[in-house]
Amino acid sequence: MEKKTGYVLTVFGAVCWAFSGACGQYLFDHRGLNADWLVSVRLTMAGLLLVLYSLGRFRGDAVKLFRSKRSVGSLIIFAVFGMAMCQYSYFRSIELSNAATATTLQYTGPAIVLLWLAMREKRMPTKRELIAVCCAMGGALLLATHGDFSQLALSPKALIWCVLAAVSVAVYSVQPRGLIVRYGTMPVTGFGMLLGGLGLCAIFQPWHVVGEWDTVTVLGMLYIIIFGTICAFCCYLEGVRRIGAAKGSILAAVEPVASTILSVFWLSVPLGGMDFGGIALIVAAMVLLGRDDGQAPAEKTQTTGEKICESANHH
Repeated sequence: MEKKTGYVLTVFGAVCWAFSGACGQYLFDHRGLNADWLVSVRLTMAGLLLVLYSLGRFRGDAVKLFRSKRSVGSLIIFAVFGMAMCQYSYFRSIELSNAATATTLQYTGPAIVLLWLAMREKRMPTKRELIAVCCAMGGALLLATHGDFSQLALSPKALIWCVLAAVSVAVYSVQPRGLIVRYGTMPVTGFGMLLGGLGLCAIFQPWHVVGEWDTVTVLGMLYIIIFGTICAFCCYLEGVRRIGAAKGSILAAVEPVASTILSVFWLSVPLGGMDFGGIALIVAAMVLLGRDDGQAPAEKTQTTGEKICESANHH
């Protein structure tokens, strides 16, 4: 029963993230909001709520995080180059392209982590890892060109932000692991969101409100902050705790699929056969990376897929 609940929670969290991206695109297209304002407010509010929760439940770990200058420095790096860059580049990609393309291209990030791990461990990638990387890169190429390799289907600016989103996922996935092991996921993520959000607020000044505000806009922002950030994050983490990081990363591949369905049927985004082919290739790469390699615990206590996907979900 616990594993079944874990599967449900993991999928629910991934679907909530997909709705969050789709809501962001709707607010950009129909209510005049922009990524500068939305991400600043989203990170700050969600971070504040997570910090308050962490202080209430994990007070000791949350406070200890600030007793070490090294930990504070690592937290600031995570907040700026992991959390803020990851969130901003993702929603900026949606603003310049669409939720389906931005979400799927961001899922090439674990392939970047894989290559980085191979270099750090001074080894060649395995056959399965190479196939996964080829699938991820091939899928990204199809999405970027619609299969016509003589020209880009995305604007150069959109493609650059999509690439930055994928790279920031790699940073987000690798850089905070030491902090998370020592102080826990909730405090590190909460303070990372809050500091990253405050930094973006200093740059983009979200107190100058943009866009058309009505009931739909308010509900969309509330969904992105509460369900698309806090609820999705907590459900996904609890699901992964019950079923493991490798299986969780496979189920997280539901997100680009759900995002594609929402983009086509809700947001009327025109996607062709090559786009669906690219999405399928990137989802296949995630499944390959998340599979257990079958080695005995004595040989390897943590699979490469688990190293890559343990904290790879970025939203």
